[in-house]
Amino acid sequence: MRLRIETTQPLRPIKTWFSFTGGIFGFGTRTINDLRRRLIAELRLPNEVQLQLNGFDLLESQLIEGLLEKDELITLFHL
Repeated sequence: MRLRIETTQPLRPIKTWFSFTGGIFGFGTRTINDLRRRLIAELRLPNEVQLQLNGFDLLESQLIEGLLEKDELITLFHL
């Protein structure tokens, strides 16, 4: 799946495409928290980052499958 990623202040400005594959057997990027941790690591962001879709917080425990669709815009903001 691919997503559009954008940060808000006070995070440094980032607008990028992000591609990943869902995990299987409990490994990989399956939950919002998995996605958040990957974004923090790959974009070198602080740990205090929250993800939003259309102005609504994405709960970390939620599965990506069925929640996010290809090309969604995910906004990252600092808590």
